[in-house]
Amino acid sequence: MLRDFGKAVRVSICSGLLVIGVGGCVNTQETSDVAGIEPIAPGRGVDDYVLVDCLLPGQIRQLGTRMTYLAPRRMVKSTKSDCGIRGGEFVLFDRSDYGSALQALLPKAQGGDPVAQTYVGEIYEKGLGLSAPDYANAASWYQRAAVQSHSPAQTYLGSLYERGLGVPTDKAKALDLYRQASGLTEDRLIFESKLKAERAAFQQEIAVRNRVAASLRTQLRQASASKPSPRKTTSGGGGATRAQLARQAKSQQRDAQSEADRVKKEIHAIEQIKQSDADRGASGDNGKTAQLGKLELTRREQYRSLLDTSRQLSQVD
Repeated sequence: MLRDFGKAVRVSICSGLLVIGVGGCVNTQETSDVAGIEPIAPGRGVDDYVLVDCLLPGQIRQLGTRMTYLAPRRMVKSTKSDCGIRGGEFVLFDRSDYGSALQALLPKAQGGDPVAQTYVGEIYEKGLGLSAPDYANAASWYQRAAVQSHSPAQTYLGSLYERGLGVPTDKAKALDLYRQASGLTEDRLIFESKLKAERAAFQQEIAVRNRVAASLRTQLRQASASKPSPRKTTSGGGGATRAQLARQAKSQQRDAQSEADRVKKEIHAIEQIKQSDADRGASGDNGKTAQLGKLELTRREQYRSLLDTSRQLSQVD
């Protein structure tokens, strides 16, 4: 979710939920946004285990002594309940129930939201909740988002062109889309600033994901120890049932795996750009080789972290 710095419209699927927000571009998260999510106490409701990208209201800030302004709305990783308390916005989509995916996403996608369009494309490409993948429909939705410079859609669409799925095989077009999605810029300082902000935000995202995952594991162990029935056991005092907790763990596991798949495609795209530059003898042009190397390192670190989180959640039982 931390990957399209230039957009004022943002939608993210995280931890089994679709989160749709409209507001200002968000490049970084504040440390307090993560520190504010404490370990989840026994007996809490299932909303405390639903992890969302929460679009918070903009803050009034002062510039110098004469000017105040409303800062862009901020996207932070939060539990559903915490987001509501802080006045944030989100729209839910449970990844453990793909059958309702299109119904939840299509209104926003048809209204022109590029990130919703990308997730509709993902549903068609992977055949989520469908009888089979529909690559032509996937390409169509990715195209709508790609022309709005939404980088994940550009990567996904490039992958379809490279493999000839739903569109004619066109490796040159795939490479062009990969370059657009990479975020490389002639200005080294701008690239470094964006990459640094992205790294910090991703580390905070993983910290929150893992904290909620650990709380889910604890609650499920306690529920299993207290009563033998997986469907009737609760986590205490009006808390979530064991079935609800298990469903949420599965939903978050699928989301982490989906994010890992996306990052893996981005790594492949970077490799293709590097190979093309090497073939053209242009691997040193404008410092792009160094930028690509740093971007690839960042993506590989993210990929490993997401796979680790996915594995942790797959062991929740």
